[in-house]
Amino acid sequence: MKKSLIALLVATLPAAAFADVTIYGTLKAGVENVDNGSVKKTNIDDLGSRIGFKGAEDLGSGLKAIWQVETGFAIDGNKDQYGASNSGTFANRNSFVGLQSNLGTLRLGNISNYGDSDMGTVDVWQYNSNALGLGVFTRDNTRLKNSVRYDLPAVVPGLTAALQYGTKENKAGTIDPTTKLPSTDREVYSLGLGYENSGFFGKYSFQREGTAVTQGTNVTRNDKHQLEVGYNANNLFVGLGYKQSKGDASVTDLSALATSQQTAAVQALVGNGVSFKSTEFALTTAYTLGAFTPKFTYAQGQNLKANGVKLDNTDYKQYVLGVDYALSKRTTVGAQYGEIKLGDNAAALVNNSEDKIKAFGLNMVHSF
Repeated sequence: MKKSLIALLVATLPAAAFADVTIYGTLKAGVENVDNGSVKKTNIDDLGSRIGFKGAEDLGSGLKAIWQVETGFAIDGNKDQYGASNSGTFANRNSFVGLQSNLGTLRLGNISNYGDSDMGTVDVWQYNSNALGLGVFTRDNTRLKNSVRYDLPAVVPGLTAALQYGTKENKAGTIDPTTKLPSTDREVYSLGLGYENSGFFGKYSFQREGTAVTQGTNVTRNDKHQLEVGYNANNLFVGLGYKQSKGDASVTDLSALATSQQTAAVQALVGNGVSFKSTEFALTTAYTLGAFTPKFTYAQGQNLKANGVKLDNTDYKQYVLGVDYALSKRTTVGAQYGEIKLGDNAAALVNNSEDKIKAFGLNMVHSF
């Protein structure tokens, strides 16, 4: 009875109430067998499902009001790959309100940085375990809360550019009671540039996270650079990525594999105020043959540096091999195998001295 009443009410609403509103989303789930050397487990995981609503209103003279609300959720009934605090929290993904005209696009809200919206092309995988995709390399491709983003108009075909600023709302700079780390709530400045033509592309992002002073201790500024170049046309994809980060322990590639406490241990190993440098490369190739798309990725993180001094055996090497099969334009199934090989010191810091993380996964993705 209640369902019938709701259906009747919806049917009687004016069509204008739904004008210029788009409902979209992606459902992603998979089975993953992960072996980190000391623990072996098989999981049924959500791989980043989301649902969104977006729309626009013509305000006249070429000006539009635009909006979007996107929410991540876990269809396996557990937390998603972004953590329990994000799963199911309304508008936890790219959500904003803004204006668009021939002068560009201005948005306010919880907004994807340029890396999240326009880059990450080398990460062609669906996964929860970092061994099955480039979650380590693309760890900074995310959203900035409490931010404003301006995208330049497409004056030159294929050219994109964006500026973004995220405010620091925790002015006190207190210690996080859970992680025991200085608050990561800092002012953030982000720049993105890209160009595509005839299948060839080049994209660059820079993100600066401002300095902070926590309980009398200087927390170093974080600078993050990411570059991706390649070719994507005629069923062929080849992408090369380069990443360089400098700042506290949270900028390092190991931070993507470590718990918060382990990241704190890395920082404590060399002392507060020490500047780390992390350099990484990634190469991905894929080719579509009918409904099949075999693909391969190799990634490498060089030894970390602390105040310019190399920390031996803090590197990693990774490869992922797999294939996707398109059941339709909106539904795909895939299988992949991946390994991360850690240097001895990296393994001791983040993986109980086990130097390999291996995983096999099967997944299914449906978009609507």
